[in-house]
Amino acid sequence: MDRMAVASRIRNRANTSAFDAACWLMALLFLAVVIPAVDAIARNDAFFAAHGVGVITWFIAVIVTLGLLGLLLFALARGAMELPEPYGDIALSTVTFLLAWFAAGNILARAVFAGLPTLGWIVGAIFAVALALAARQWQAGRALLACATLASIAPVALSAFETGSAPVASLEFDQRADRPSLAWIISDELQYSLVIDAQGKVRPEFPNLARLQRDATTYTHAYAVANYTDFAVPAMMNGISDVSKVADVDRMRASRGFIPGLASEYAIVMQSPIYRFECDDPSCVTAADTREADSESLIDQLRVLLADTAAVAGRTLGPPYAEMFPSLDGKWRDFWAGGDEFGSGASGSTVDAVIARWKRAQESGAPTFTFWHSIRTHAPWSVDREGKDIYPPKLPVVEGAHMVGTDRTGLMRSAELASMERRLYANSAVDFDRQLGRLLDVLDAAGAYDDTLILVTADHGAGITFTGDRRYGDSLVQRWTEVAHVPLLVKQPGQQEPRVVAEPRSNGQIAQTILDAAGAKTAQGLELSPSLAATPPQSPVFSTIAGGKGTPWVYDGAPQPDPWAPADISPPDPDHPFAIGIDPSLLSQPVPAGWIPAQAPLTVLPGQSTQQLIVAQGPEAQCTGAVGLVSADNRIIGSLLWEEKDRADGRWGWAIVPKADEYQTWCTPAG
Repeated sequence: MDRMAVASRIRNRANTSAFDAACWLMALLFLAVVIPAVDAIARNDAFFAAHGVGVITWFIAVIVTLGLLGLLLFALARGAMELPEPYGDIALSTVTFLLAWFAAGNILARAVFAGLPTLGWIVGAIFAVALALAARQWQAGRALLACATLASIAPVALSAFETGSAPVASLEFDQRADRPSLAWIISDELQYSLVIDAQGKVRPEFPNLARLQRDATTYTHAYAVANYTDFAVPAMMNGISDVSKVADVDRMRASRGFIPGLASEYAIVMQSPIYRFECDDPSCVTAADTREADSESLIDQLRVLLADTAAVAGRTLGPPYAEMFPSLDGKWRDFWAGGDEFGSGASGSTVDAVIARWKRAQESGAPTFTFWHSIRTHAPWSVDREGKDIYPPKLPVVEGAHMVGTDRTGLMRSAELASMERRLYANSAVDFDRQLGRLLDVLDAAGAYDDTLILVTADHGAGITFTGDRRYGDSLVQRWTEVAHVPLLVKQPGQQEPRVVAEPRSNGQIAQTILDAAGAKTAQGLELSPSLAATPPQSPVFSTIAGGKGTPWVYDGAPQPDPWAPADISPPDPDHPFAIGIDPSLLSQPVPAGWIPAQAPLTVLPGQSTQQLIVAQGPEAQCTGAVGLVSADNRIIGSLLWEEKDRADGRWGWAIVPKADEYQTWCTPAG
């Protein structure tokens, strides 16, 4: 073939099939995104447990979505083919080149040139030119798409038929006729020292926990298994006291442990932001059970499922594209919504759902097992003492601020702001206590309270921190005191006298405690830690999680000082609970002499509470001091707490004050 013939062939598009051209585009999309994403998700049982679907259902949803995208690409290719030459060819070839570059560049930047990704993108451009030319000349798109589809199906098929999926433990029950009902309540991120004082007594601010304590055993040295929910909760369900020794963490994270096995004898009530489960036969339970009637519509469930699939797919891309997608660490679902494990969409007020499901379960005549995982006490803490939102969980004002007065990593920016955050944390715990009281009232009214095993604990605690993540602590003392140390109250059926167990225990021992009460033992699938009645074979192990692995910390009697100031648990002025750092006598008084207007632009965030969050940006240069004043109608209504250090976009101040029509801020003059 002479040079003129080659040039003529390059100039003229030989592949004039719009369908085949669309198949080329889809095949490139499969190579760049779909195959890596399917490989990452298909065997991740935790992903499917969080979304309540199975791998086949998920893959069908993905294929249907891709099919719709394929139709769109076909329509675009057909439209391009109908354009006058050479415009249609130029448009179609450009799109093919860009997709080919994206596919080749990602593969090379992520794999071959991982240490120098820029080189991967440069080399990828060369491959892209070759692929774009090939797509113009050969009708090979159908064959390429068929191969790419088969490559996507392979991990799905392996996952669907894999025997190593999340275990479902079978239980053997004794022959008793009067099994007690069971209620296991987990308050997410609820630290021991917030609700229980140094003498082991529930603080008076939590009357319903105190009510339970009068009939229960208080374990004053109970410790969490891990510092992340997606490790701690499944570890408890599987009776694991040392996560660092778990060989297959993904199986554990997707497993409900002993709970499905209870279904043959118990009516199960499960309210959780992580798991869905409501059936009467353990054979109906997999990591994909969807039988529970859920408040989400099917469209909403599919939207979240596909959005989360896109988030995982984005994280499989080569740099710099992966950084454009939400972080997946420590989360289960709803990666785009902000927040932590549960995004910002999960409800903190769930006791109504628990009560409604419990009442339905009662109609079966079987004893009930109630699993209530409340995230009311999970950060961000944003409610007042009545449980009403003060501000939106996702702050839209200060870039990166996850909670009031924090940076993007959740670290506090002044001692006064830490006090504000503690008061919000205490508010969340007060509201959880109120919700717990409603459930106890229902059990009492139905005559079920006395004969029910009731356990209240936390997956782990949280610290108010300045240098380390709230789930790690600033020091080992804080790690053991506020993060690892969790409340554990256990009321046995018929128990009417309080007891105290001061010896260390792990909340990984809860599973065997529940099975002992139910008259059950595991026949296969699980090896549980001993019950709470027994001293564990070693001191409790608390694992800090990073990179999917746990670093064990063994409790050895570390000092555990009470970190709570009385004013942070019970603010002295209930009408102005966030008036921090100022003389209380100033409240409701005119602004005294010596204070000047701060001249700081204010953003007022919406909420249902009578308390209002105000965010101020940048006081005048003549202002000084970490604490300012907020006034309304010429009367002081609270304090304005300034961050100690400027951010890239300036210095920010935070105030929570009673709602008013207009606000003025004040500061003391410099010098």
